[in-house]
This record gives sequence, structure tokens and C-alpha cells, in this order.
Amino acid sequence: DRVDPTETTYITEGPLDSLFLDNAVAMAGSDIDKTFFDDFSNVVFIYDNEPRNKEIVNRMSKVIEQEFNIVVWPNDMRHKDINDMIVAGLTKQEISDSISTNTYSKLSALTKLNYWKKI
Repeated sequence: DRVDPTETTYITEGPLDSLFLDNAVAMAGSDIDKTFFDDFSNVVFIYDNEPRNKEIVNRMSKVIEQEFNIVVWPNDMRHKDINDMIVAGLTKQEISDSISTNTYSKLSALTKLNYWKKI
């Protein structure tokens, strides 16, 4: 009820991860009914940084197919999720900047995902 659907809305896997971002909600897992966000202006899904997890990769692919934006973490990101990034000493601003520069959609998202999952 605190999310502004007219602003970019971030959808994280875990509840703790969502606390470190503005205008964010959690899936409380990695699955959610995407139709809930049909009336939102801009939605960015943020899955955990687990490139070898087939289930996560499949869910990321489905989100891309549904034409949502998605974060594909950079190769040098070694932390599993946003909470781990905070614990490791990254600031909210550093995390927001990384999310911003690593948000993709459509074909570019598929390309990044295909590269990311092979790491």
C-alpha cells in the first residue's frame, strides 16, 4: 500500500532486499502473479544473483517474455542478494546505481541473461 505505481517499482525476491530500495515490494520467494503490475508505469524485477540456479533463470526468462524490465547482475557482483550487498558494506546508493546500470528489457535482457547464466 506504500508503493507508488506511477514511479519505477522494484520487485525483489526477499522482503529484506526490498527494505533497501525506494518504492520496492517483495515477492517473498521468486514467483508472483505478474498481472498485478499491469497498471504500473515501470516495473523492474530483481532476482537474486544466482546464475547457476535453473529455477531462477527460468523465472527471469518468463519475466522478460512478459516484457517487464529485469536486473541482470554484472559479472563482478559476487553477493547473492541486496541484503548480502549491504552486509558486505555497499551503500544503498551504490546498489541503486548498479541496479540502474544493469536493468534491461526485451532482446537486450535476453542477451544479458544468456551470457549471465553461463558464468
